[in-house]
Amino acid sequence: MIYADDGNPPVIDLDNLERKEVRQKMRFRTIENNFVFNFLDYLLWDRGRNVDETTRRFEFTFRSSVEHFSPQHPMEGYEPMHDESLHSFGNLCLISHSKNSRLSNFQPKQKQEHFEASFREYRIDSLKLLAMLALMKKNNCWTAKETSQHEDEMLDLLLATRKSG
Repeated sequence: MIYADDGNPPVIDLDNLERKEVRQKMRFRTIENNFVFNFLDYLLWDRGRNVDETTRRFEFTFRSSVEHFSPQHPMEGYEPMHDESLHSFGNLCLISHSKNSRLSNFQPKQKQEHFEASFREYRIDSLKLLAMLALMKKNNCWTAKETSQHEDEMLDLLLATRKSG
């Protein structure tokens, strides 16, 4: 699952891609490997482990379900986010399949309320999700603007590894 046919880890040559092309590769259903979420969580952990208690206590566990923070199929009375933002990397995170099943149609505010109990115990499924919740709390909403801002921040972090790696 991790290795290419030639026995080597798969390589995405980000050095020769424009940012727009990277954004396209990181969209729902075009992400080639969900391990990118785990790698990003590692980068977020490394950056924040000495700053934030939730980050310091973060445990890498098996998570296999890509969650749309703003839901694909919202509950009655809510409008879905436009596809461009809805399926962007900025609106996606990796959580357990069971949580995704329970929360899938909830609005971001409802998801935030659900995760508040975990915060009190310094637990979270994904550090990317933690960053999304922090941005939503700061701006008091989750719109295309926040999705784009979050995506920019996460891509900056991922793309910085190609310069230092």
